[in-house]
Amino acid sequence: MCSSCRKKTRSASAHETRVQATYGLGPGEYAEMFRLQGGKCAICRQTRQQRLSVDHCHKSGVVRGLLCRRCNSQLIARGARDSPVILRNAADYLEDPPAIRFIGKRYHREDGKK
Repeated sequence: MCSSCRKKTRSASAHETRVQATYGLGPGEYAEMFRLQGGKCAICRQTRQQRLSVDHCHKSGVVRGLLCRRCNSQLIARGARDSPVILRNAADYLEDPPAIRFIGKRYHREDGKK
């Protein structure tokens, strides 16, 4: 295996380990959510070059789905205010989170421990 491929493999493995420890996802569940969302952000429905973020409710800890960084961090503050479609998608997402449909309830862990 070349060094570039080895680096990508290590990075993917580290990401899966972190997602499992932080959000309680089982092996392959991030990849399955990504596949079921069509590789797109659950709100803006855009594909991105970077990994999608695991979004969770900060009150209950329930994992809701995968979002691009923009939607995860700045949805109302920036891009959505002029786009009724994005706002409707965001409301639908919050009312019926795709992660719960796909994998059931998983919870964010504050300390990353099981």
